[in-house]
Amino acid sequence: MNLFNNLSSLFKEYDFRLWLLAFGWLVSAMGFAMIIPFISIYFYQELGIPMSVVGAVFGIASLGRAVFGVIGGEVSDRIGRVKVMGTAQLLRGVSFLIVTWIIFKNGGFLPIALLVVFSSILGGFFQPVAHAMVADVVGKEKRVEGYSIVRIGGNLGWAIGPAIGGFVSAVSYSLLFLIAALVTFLSAFLILAFLKETVTKGVDLPRFRFQDLLEIRKDRHFFIYCSISLVLFIVVAQLVATLSVYSVDWVGISKNQMGILYTLNGLIVVFFQFPMSKFIRKYNLSRVLFYGSLIYMLGYTSVGFAKSFLWLFMCMGVITLAEIIVMPAVMAVVANMSKEPHYGRYMGAFGLFQSLAWSLGPFIGGVLLDVLAEQPVFIWSGVSILALLSSIGYRWLGNKLPRAFETNSGV
Repeated sequence: MNLFNNLSSLFKEYDFRLWLLAFGWLVSAMGFAMIIPFISIYFYQELGIPMSVVGAVFGIASLGRAVFGVIGGEVSDRIGRVKVMGTAQLLRGVSFLIVTWIIFKNGGFLPIALLVVFSSILGGFFQPVAHAMVADVVGKEKRVEGYSIVRIGGNLGWAIGPAIGGFVSAVSYSLLFLIAALVTFLSAFLILAFLKETVTKGVDLPRFRFQDLLEIRKDRHFFIYCSISLVLFIVVAQLVATLSVYSVDWVGISKNQMGILYTLNGLIVVFFQFPMSKFIRKYNLSRVLFYGSLIYMLGYTSVGFAKSFLWLFMCMGVITLAEIIVMPAVMAVVANMSKEPHYGRYMGAFGLFQSLAWSLGPFIGGVLLDVLAEQPVFIWSGVSILALLSSIGYRWLGNKLPRAFETNSGV
């Protein structure tokens, strides 16, 4: 009864739209997580595509996501968050259906790669807008927890998705994309049918113009923050394409075991993200980001010494610890630095840098795997140096702009 009362109290503490957004994100992430770790393996093992080319595909996909994420955030400030997110999810489901047919017909690498890029662009219309919606409905003093809640939803999807994907991909990659399409359609339905709009009708904003996207360049400190975060996210981006291929082809674990690794990642976030967010509220966020980046460095450096599934399991635990420390804090700082009513603009701009990192990350990781195939320690230690640089950058900027890094105050 005590547990029920605590959960009920927690539920009532936040706007209902935050919980619905978190559930919609759960379903969306589950569909995406079913396929994204395994499409790299499909390209590499089934189609014989070099890892540098696979990394380049993910790089182009993330670049498209970055550019269109800025547009999506800006448009959502004007026409509303729900329309942008729901339409993007519908189209993403369609793209997964087409990939289902192409794989079933053995259509080859290029059309699938193009649809992966298209799907990533649609993701740019979802994630920055969802982050802006969190800022709409959660006050500054609780934003770390607000972003933690939606991350729990997304990572529960990441816990479920790869576990399903690991089994289904062993049977049929075509079936894998079909299931992902159906789940993505469900996400679109939940958003469009039940999520109430947060953007106030009649807000005094001019019609969208592409030059409006350039206005944010005047916020110099925000761009410094985005640049530091870009360096860190290049490291974070190794989690999917690079780590999955390395784990299967270098360390020698099975695809089912790889699915378990990503499930571990999701479960740690589900069970420990919210308690961690409560804990880090007591500290200045620049310090939180400093230590979180150092833990990322430790986790990814350790991957280079992996010889077994158990070692990778422990590495994933360390990497995920860094994730639950860094991710809600990094988004809370973006919200704190944003200027109303342009949450979508700021989230889209930050998403541009974030996606650029996800563009560069798999490409850098793929090249390192191809060039330093016999020296895994150098591969992962080299990547981890970037986490060290970002930790120093966060600490420096926190000293310059202390209010931006507070948990309960904007700039």
